[in-house]
Amino acid sequence: MTDLHLVIPRPDTKGEWLGRLDVVEALEAAGWTGDDDMPLSVLRHPSGAVFGVSNEAGDSGLDCPNGEVIEFPGGVPTVVIVAACLAAAATPA
Repeated sequence: MTDLHLVIPRPDTKGEWLGRLDVVEALEAAGWTGDDDMPLSVLRHPSGAVFGVSNEAGDSGLDCPNGEVIEFPGGVPTVVIVAACLAAAATPA
């Protein structure tokens, strides 16, 4: 198993809404794939975990393979969301 090294740069465009693009890019690098209909809003992992952006305020959520649902308000740091998503995907259902 290889180690995952996560680097999340801050966007250069202050004030521009980028949603959770930083989370989406990190999860894609970890093997998650975007939905056909909403590739920048909903990502799925082969384990059954699903991450979704809820609104322009950056609120998002994670459906875990074991049925748990975690909601992240817009102010939750990217690294926390990515860590939770990676942990959920690695946890057996």
